[in-house]
Amino acid sequence: MFLLSSSASGLQAQLHALQDYCNAKKLTVNAKKTQVMIMRPGGGSGNGKLAAGESFEYAGLPLEVASSTKYLGLTFSQLSKQHGFASCADVLAKAGRQAMFAMRRRAWELGACLVEQQCMLFDVFVKPVLSYGCELWGVDVLLRPDCSSVERVHRWFCRRVQGLPKQVTAAISLAELGRQPLQSFWIQQLVRFWNRLQNSAVDEDRVLGWAFKDNLELMREHPRMAH
Repeated sequence: MFLLSSSASGLQAQLHALQDYCNAKKLTVNAKKTQVMIMRPGGGSGNGKLAAGESFEYAGLPLEVASSTKYLGLTFSQLSKQHGFASCADVLAKAGRQAMFAMRRRAWELGACLVEQQCMLFDVFVKPVLSYGCELWGVDVLLRPDCSSVERVHRWFCRRVQGLPKQVTAAISLAELGRQPLQSFWIQQLVRFWNRLQNSAVDEDRVLGWAFKDNLELMREHPRMAH
């Protein structure tokens, strides 16, 4: 479970509410495995740690403060004013690179060495890893002026599979294969996700619609969080 709040007091209130719920349902929470992460830029004391006077507890037990945490396959860390959730993509780039090398090694063993076969295998086994959760971090990565870490993995593959030197521009290596940057796929996924959110807002019985409306209300209450 991932609890989010715009204030320390709000998060502690959520922890108390969770404790009340668990007590009523006879459920237990392992406080030793429960962590607090300051996500706001310069959060807490300015270095991602708790500010003076801040502390969090569950059932009377103090909670550990972590610099990053993994939830549903995405690694979250303290937000950056410039890059937002882009750090999620940096972790995926490492996993995608490992998947790419494993794919190429296995393809070589099976004799699947044609460029077309390599590209197809990349799209099946590597592209999903590099694009996982792009609906969340995609906007922040798309707004960056420099090439993202995940796209660099894609560009490296396009050059390598054609035997091109690194001096060859990304545009040429992609054009020779008839491929688009991964950003094009992320935009498609973002648009689809936004359409699903819009449709869910109409259905009053869908949890996704409730979460979407709560997020909009949070943005109205705290306009700075929208930037």
